[in-house]
Amino acid sequence: MMSTTRTRWTAALVLVAAALSPAPALAATRAGEIDSVVVFADRARVTRTGAARCARGAARALFERLPAALDTRTLRGEASDGAEVIGLTSELVDQEQLVDPRARPLRDELDKIAAELRAGEARQQTVSAETQLLNGYLGVFVATVSEEMRNPAPGTTAWTRTLEALRERRASAQQQYRKLEVAARALRLREDRLRRELGYLDAAGSARATRTAAVTLDCHGRAEVTTSISYVVPGAGWQPEYDLSFTPSRAGGKTGPGAVRLTVGALVRQSTGEDWQGVRLQLSTARPKLGAEAPQPAPLVIGGAEQRRDKVLVQAQERREQLGAGSAGGGATGASAAALDDKGSAFVLTLPHRVSIASDGRPVWAPVDLIQAAGNVKLVATPKLDERVYQIVALKNPAAYALLDGRVRSYRAGSYVGDAQLRYRGVGEPMEVSLGADEELKVERKTLDEKDKGPGLLGSTKQIVRAFRVTLSNRAAGAETVELREGLPVSKIADVAVELAAARTTSGYQLDAARGFLTWQVALKSGEQRSIDLGYVIRLPDDWQVPAMR
Repeated sequence: MMSTTRTRWTAALVLVAAALSPAPALAATRAGEIDSVVVFADRARVTRTGAARCARGAARALFERLPAALDTRTLRGEASDGAEVIGLTSELVDQEQLVDPRARPLRDELDKIAAELRAGEARQQTVSAETQLLNGYLGVFVATVSEEMRNPAPGTTAWTRTLEALRERRASAQQQYRKLEVAARALRLREDRLRRELGYLDAAGSARATRTAAVTLDCHGRAEVTTSISYVVPGAGWQPEYDLSFTPSRAGGKTGPGAVRLTVGALVRQSTGEDWQGVRLQLSTARPKLGAEAPQPAPLVIGGAEQRRDKVLVQAQERREQLGAGSAGGGATGASAAALDDKGSAFVLTLPHRVSIASDGRPVWAPVDLIQAAGNVKLVATPKLDERVYQIVALKNPAAYALLDGRVRSYRAGSYVGDAQLRYRGVGEPMEVSLGADEELKVERKTLDEKDKGPGLLGSTKQIVRAFRVTLSNRAAGAETVELREGLPVSKIADVAVELAAARTTSGYQLDAARGFLTWQVALKSGEQRSIDLGYVIRLPDDWQVPAMR
């Protein structure tokens, strides 16, 4: 048994020594086309593949021009066709002499432009000197003519010919100078553009240093094997972006059911130092290397000091998804690529087609998925947040994965409506997307009562009284129903109580007391105007301070 183990180790060491030796029988095979990329929130894992020829039972594949910024700890080698990876090395290569092929023609053209600018400047100096000389001649001519004017028979014909010749020569020189200036400006604009293009390549590290990795393999009797390496590199990220198109079931109606087509896309940026040409792309919400080290507890020190603090009633505006009014246009921004919030359940999206993304930091939009679903459009008003009525399509997340925070472009019946912000939605979770404001319906919110009452003669509780009136107007040709949404304060402190003033609140509402939501379904005929009132009272101890609040 010991003899067999020793023989296997000896064979492996012979293979490694043969693979690492510079002997011609095991010449390194160049490989390394990028096959697939997994993009995380702030980095990417790149996989390169290639074939290597075997000699003396081993092979050595070189993967050249890898980004210098890659994390060498993440370098991994794999083999297929029954081969086995027995070694992996990497080294940094100075690229001063190995200029990126894309950068060479740019530098050649910049050198040509520089030579043309120098020649143009020299010509401008010559023309400028000629202009100055002609101006001097004109000065001498004027002085000579002034002297000859005393002659009883001056030669005015000769003066005219001389003056016209000097003027023509000076005008020609000035025109030539202007042409040289125009040509110089065009060359400098071209030079600036080329320098920016070259800057993209330099920023990606293509003109500085790269890394070369070598994979040593045990071929196990094969003449050629397929191998791959993978590594993690910074400078890449993505963020979700959506297109939602709603087609109503019946033409002409503002509300009602219809078909929803949701396009899930992604904006991918990368400046890793290498272009991704025709790669299989995957998008992951995972965060590699975050939280890899277990935390250590810190000492806890407890102290105290006497201090008197008055209690203050604080009003906080919480994010409530059902109260979101949406946006009719242009102000929405996408979620930060480095802050993808997957609510703790990471997942991977795979693009259906291969894509190409240059290493210049510019965003590239790529479609990920196309989903059909059923939706229903309703008219919604949230006047506390926005005094407009919106068309909103309601549906359940039809994707087999969660939808992350991101910008959504909305379309109705093929027409672009505007942009809105989509918040995180789990699988099957209800969601709403704005289709823009409806200009034929108006909403106005006014304050009816805003009083702070002190405690009575024998009491110790003061009251905050608030009352509002919302007026809805329908200017559309037909009858419409608007879902009016209002908020009611929710107390999280036992000393503070919130009561809905039933006598000052229009009936017919639905109340979600736990979250403080009130909704009315307000039916409006064409040309009709209706008012909805809301009133509530906040009761709290007299010694509490009350800041201004709505």
